[in-house]
Amino acid sequence: MKKMRVLGIAVLMALFSVSAFAQDDDSDPKKYGATPEDSLACIQALSLYGEFYKQDNYKDAFPHWRKAVLTCPGSSLNLYIRGAKMVEEKIDTYEKAEETEKMEAMVDTLLWLYDLRIENFGDEGKVLGQKGVDMMKYRKDDPAAAFEVLNKSFDLEGNDFSPAAVVYMFLAKYYMYAKKLATKQELIELYPVLSEVVEYNLKNNEKYGSIYEKSGDNLEKYFAKVAECPDLIELYTPKFDELKSDADKLKSLLSILSKRGCDDEDLYLNAAIALNEIEPDAAASYGIAIGKLKREKYEEAISYFKKSIELQEDNSENYNAYINMARAQLISKQYQSANTSARKALEINANSGDAYIIIGDTYGYGGKSCSDNGCEQKAGWWLAYDYYAKAKGADPEVAEKADKKLGQAKSQFPKKEDCFFYGLTDGQSYTFEGCWITGTTTVRTNN
Repeated sequence: MKKMRVLGIAVLMALFSVSAFAQDDDSDPKKYGATPEDSLACIQALSLYGEFYKQDNYKDAFPHWRKAVLTCPGSSLNLYIRGAKMVEEKIDTYEKAEETEKMEAMVDTLLWLYDLRIENFGDEGKVLGQKGVDMMKYRKDDPAAAFEVLNKSFDLEGNDFSPAAVVYMFLAKYYMYAKKLATKQELIELYPVLSEVVEYNLKNNEKYGSIYEKSGDNLEKYFAKVAECPDLIELYTPKFDELKSDADKLKSLLSILSKRGCDDEDLYLNAAIALNEIEPDAAASYGIAIGKLKREKYEEAISYFKKSIELQEDNSENYNAYINMARAQLISKQYQSANTSARKALEINANSGDAYIIIGDTYGYGGKSCSDNGCEQKAGWWLAYDYYAKAKGADPEVAEKADKKLGQAKSQFPKKEDCFFYGLTDGQSYTFEGCWITGTTTVRTNN
């Protein structure tokens, strides 16, 4: 009875509303149908599907929605937004029931709906992006068709290209490559083009920046499946003469090589040097520093890391420079400087396991200089042990490394008898004095 009352009220409302709808839209007299009869059918269908849709009753809403789409496709944008949602639900239902034929028919309906929406409401770039994404979801056997649609959307949207479309456009090309419909070079060259969209939105799109960040992560994940260092070197080395005068392209190249772990390649260092000549900035100096670090030219690396930090306007972006400078200083036995750099990194990322480990290393290896006696010469390892434990607690990613460091520190603890002679026993508090090392730790010995 309730359903009949809803239908009756909706139809009654429709009968009273036909003339009102028509009068409100003088710009398009055929918006609600080509004839008065069509207009009546349209308003009835809109009213009925709308009532059922509000109740989340998609089953009963669907036939009335379909009639509205066929009778008056220009009547409402919601026809397409809500309609896509209902059609996708039917697709999922048929897919789970393994009713392939019905599912494919609904996919056809969904793709047709996008075309009809463009015809009646425009916004072609955005809608084609949605269509291309769904083509990859439901018709991935034809990635070339999806890529064509997504590529057209990209041409129209530019930096407004949706985060989902960014990933699915690369995925479409990836599937094309798997089917030998595209080359690896085409796939690799597409990556920086789409990455630029992500980077732009991370900087300029406060509302959807986090979504683009996830999109970028997924894009990189697929890129990693195909792009190895030899591929990138082979692709970009012949083009380097063309790239070396373009700062933006050099930055993109450095980013790609860095993300793929190719920063020990000559191409990376050459790109950083070229960028530094055109546009001396933090990124260029950092790139050169990494290149020097990989080649064990530590003093030069330290110099460029310092320059990178000086040129970087946003100190929160200096974490990697501080960490890598600390590593170079540690290897160079500049223990106090390495400690300072690692602490600067901690100020930016308080949970940096790498920073805690480096600080521990500076105390362990550099503590010998703080005393002449056999016990306190190894006291730095007590403090190192504390920092290795902090690293393990702060950062699960370094837990395995921290465990090894903890074992190393234990093996370096002084002998019990060596400390007893100086009045130091296990568990006693110990404070460093008169040395570059500061802090309080616990006496620990090897029996």
